[in-house]
Amino acid sequence: MQSPVLEKTGEYLGTEHSYRKVVQQQGMPIMYDDRQPAKPPLPVELAPSTVWRWLSWLGGMPGTLRAAWDLIRQKEPNATLHRQPWPVSPAKYRSEKRRGTLVETMRVLAADRVCQKIFGQGIFPRYATSGGGP
Repeated sequence: MQSPVLEKTGEYLGTEHSYRKVVQQQGMPIMYDDRQPAKPPLPVELAPSTVWRWLSWLGGMPGTLRAAWDLIRQKEPNATLHRQPWPVSPAKYRSEKRRGTLVETMRVLAADRVCQKIFGQGIFPRYATSGGGP
């Protein structure tokens, strides 16, 4: 089962959906339970800005990406993942910095899928949290 973070960031990058569209399921907002012992129960919608935070977190993992690619190349020496083009829709960014973040996120998501296929598990959460330095 894919995590909601990977699912929603992949949806954003793989479609023309906006942040607002990504945080909806069949036209309804995605809700989460934010109950805390001292507060009355109050369901809260997933904010569109959360998707950007997830994208920037995933796009800021160069150490994890390098380590994942090294593992992939060890198992599949002819792998070309590191040479693939990573086109991002111009509608998804206004600055070169944001485009770069989105490209890096696409690369991390692709490496996770390849690791899942080759090794039977992706790089999240265990490997990314233990090997994810710059």
